[in-house]
This record gives sequence, C-alpha cells and structure tokens, in this order.
Amino acid sequence: MDRETMGWFFLSLIAAENEGKSLEILKQLEIGEVMELKGKDLYDFGIAADLKEAADFDRLNNPALLQECWEEVQERDVRFISRADSDFPEGFLQLPDPPAGIYVRGKMAPEEMPKVSIVGSRRCTNYGKESAFFFGKELALSGVHIVSGMALGIDGHAERGAIAASDMLYGSGDRVPVTTAILGGGPDLCYPKSNIELYQNILDGGGCILSEKPPGYQARAYDFPRRNRLISALGTCLAVIEAAERSGTRTTVDFALSLGREVFAVPGRIGERMSGGCNELIKSGAQILTCPEDILQYLGLQVREDRKKPVRLVLSLEEKEIYSCIREDPVTVDDLLLRCNFPVSMLLEILVRLEIRGAIRKSPLSGYVRA
Repeated sequence: MDRETMGWFFLSLIAAENEGKSLEILKQLEIGEVMELKGKDLYDFGIAADLKEAADFDRLNNPALLQECWEEVQERDVRFISRADSDFPEGFLQLPDPPAGIYVRGKMAPEEMPKVSIVGSRRCTNYGKESAFFFGKELALSGVHIVSGMALGIDGHAERGAIAASDMLYGSGDRVPVTTAILGGGPDLCYPKSNIELYQNILDGGGCILSEKPPGYQARAYDFPRRNRLISALGTCLAVIEAAERSGTRTTVDFALSLGREVFAVPGRIGERMSGGCNELIKSGAQILTCPEDILQYLGLQVREDRKKPVRLVLSLEEKEIYSCIREDPVTVDDLLLRCNFPVSMLLEILVRLEIRGAIRKSPLSGYVRA
C-alpha cells in the first residue's frame, strides 16, 4: 500500500465513525499531508472536539496499525478503492461529499454500463413486489445494471429480478455484473440478515456488494440516509416503484434531484397508502413509469421485442374492460379514458399490471397494443 492510498484508507476509517472529520481534514490539507497530521493539529484546527479525541486520532494514525487493518480487509475478500483510483465510480465524484474510498465485494459494473437505481418501500404490497421484480428483470435483460440497497421490500425484489435475468442470459457461464447492492454497514455483513440468500446470489451471479463503511462495521439508523446518496449517485436515473407519502425513499429522491438525475415513478391507486409517495412524485414532475421501455428510451437503448404472449390470462372485471379496448392498433391513455369510466391513476395502475403479466405492451409509435 503506497502512502497516498494509506492516506485515503486512513480517512475512510475516520469517516466510518465521523464523516465530518474526514471532510474537515481534507479542507485543511492535501491527501499527501494527511499521514503527517497529529491529533494536536486537529485540536488546534477545531476538528477534534477535545484532547481525548485527538489522542484517538493519534492511535489510529499509525502505519503499522493501518497495515494490519489493510490486511484484515484483504482477508475478508474485500477490495478498497480510493477516491483517487481510476475504478472509483464517476457518479460518486459528483457528490458534494464523496467518500474517501469504498469497500467492494464482487465485480463492479463498467463505468460505461447504463445503470438505474431502483428504490421503494420496505413494507410494500404484492403489487409492488411484482413490479420491482419485473422492472429489475426486464431492464437487466436489456443490458441495464440495477443499483439498490438490498433492503426488504422493493430493493430486494428489484435485485432478485436482475439475478433472474442473469440466470437467463448467462446460465453457468461467465457473467456481466447485473446488480450492485449498496449497504449501510460493512460489505462483509449481510443486512438485513434475512436477505442472506440474496446477498450470496448477488456475489455468485457476478454482482457487487459495496459500502463506504469498512468490513465489520455494524450499520446504525443514521447510516442509511447517508447510504442513500450513494444509491442515487451511482444510477444514471432513479426509479421509485412503490412508496408511502412519508417514506425514507424521499431522501434518495432528493439526493437524485440534487445531482440532476431523472426520477421515474410507478403510479398507484388513489387512496392507497403505499401509492401516496409515487403519486405525489408524479404530481411534482417525476416521469410516469409504466413499462421498461420508458427507461430504456430515456437511456437511448434498444427496446426488446422478444416478449412472449401469455398462455392464459385471468383478469379482474376492471382489467377485462380495459384489455377489451386494446387491440392490434395502438390505443392511447386518452382514448382509454374516454372509453372506460376509470380515474386516470386507476387506469395507469391497471395498464402497468397488464404489462407486467405480458398481456399488453407499449407501442413504439404511441399508446398500447396487445402483446
């Protein structure tokens, strides 16, 4: 480990407990000077709150101890990538407070690979789970890398969809990384523990587990909003599948907007608690997301035309009414609103359901046709 890398590594360990400290240090010094810094200097600069904190800094700022920590990282099958490394994601550098470095397990996606961050509620409905899996799978099949947080609910189901796509595309052969899970704790610790199968499937499927926290770090509640800025920064755009109006998803959306990322939201039924967040985002200007083509077209990618017709459709009365209005010639949403006496939010939700089940598809011209 060269001295500059050691400096970034040192700052990342400081940031694990107090991110503001590492940022303040970099305001005062160049990275090459960090290892020369003493605890008393931090105290004099006003960065260390007291002499005890300054002494803790001196204890860690020890090349032998840092080398020992470095070797422990390697032993846990984790790679450290500093902010100055060519493999450090470009999106993270766009943040006002990029990490000093990241800790990675698995295979990172190439910088040029299009990436979509998919987020939503942990306490999602079955409709939300199906939608997240569908979008994760279809986008991955079209060459899009899925970024999420491996949380319960929407995040995990989107990444399961991406893994399913990887199984379809590559079988037992070499795989292109299809998903990155960004954790609030160390990359060697599965969180939540109930997602251990998904965690292992991501690694086995050629994906990536990433964190700005070092191995062994146990995530705390306040680490997750900070983690969300990385989710929003790594994606080319952000898709919100399902979220309540007052949801932690909003922090990820705010980070994405601050970085100039396009935000997509899947519409939901009016009055449904878990639809309030997405409907509010759409009212505020988010793009309506009703099918993978919405994102693929935004990314400038070719739309897949190989979806199979369903063998048998079992539809509700409302779904049947709308499906009966859709034929081989494209039918627009406005046409359907005139023909069917449904509120626009309910119509859009049913169209998404019919898309997910392979009954209809979006026409390249405009509107919808039968699949």
